[in-house]
Amino acid sequence: MITKLLHLSDLHFGPPLRRYLTEVLIREAHQLSPDVVVVSGDLTQRASEHQFLQARAFLDRLPSPLLVIPGNHDVPLYNLFLRFRHPLRRYRSFIAARPDMAMKGEVENLCLVGLNSTRSFTIDGGRLRAGQLDWAEAQFARSPQGACRVVAVHHHFLHDGGHQRPIRAAQQILRRFADMGVEVALVGHRHWARAERATHGPVVVQAGTATSNRGKGEEKGKNSYNVIEVDSSTIRVTCCRYRAEAERFEPLWTKEFRRPARQNYSRGDQ
Repeated sequence: MITKLLHLSDLHFGPPLRRYLTEVLIREAHQLSPDVVVVSGDLTQRASEHQFLQARAFLDRLPSPLLVIPGNHDVPLYNLFLRFRHPLRRYRSFIAARPDMAMKGEVENLCLVGLNSTRSFTIDGGRLRAGQLDWAEAQFARSPQGACRVVAVHHHFLHDGGHQRPIRAAQQILRRFADMGVEVALVGHRHWARAERATHGPVVVQAGTATSNRGKGEEKGKNSYNVIEVDSSTIRVTCCRYRAEAERFEPLWTKEFRRPARQNYSRGDQ
């Protein structure tokens, strides 16, 4: 049995949005018929109520179930009162009451955990707290036997040659994820797609920007999303990039990764 996950990121509702792509994405999302859709942050450009309302309307038209986490652009930048006192007030009001989310039974053969890596004191960077990792471990420990464990975080874990550093303590976090039995880590933030197995940890799948004009690096000016297919032995990642001539997203590359043999990963499994 193959379980299919659609991975979107960095929508940036606001001035950078390429609005015509929202209709293309909605159409293709339903054609793909994924078992779950994950949106790994930066739903808005400046965290305004209007931008969150637009993002909410878009999310409501995607297939369900849906796991969404915030990105650094979903924290107000210029409203310092909200930024430091209530950084995710608007996100909680319009998108999800809890910025950390878990799906343990809604999707067959998958256990998904989404973690909020945004912080008020950094404009661009991110971090995860020890308590969040402990919470994630507890969620995974209660996952169904044999389920593929997937975590979603907005900020990236791997160096890519750019000037932006990965999330704080990236390698330690990846090792912790490995101890939890996490097989896939979904990230965004960098606005170009890649998939690579970490030296110590899971397969890291990074999404490009799905709908904005802020593509970077190899995807400068481009838009893409990822499709992840999981069966009993393999994780298959396909990056689909928008081609204007065809008015659709088309497969650009596919990478396959072998799933590890099931082990006793964490205290809850022993």
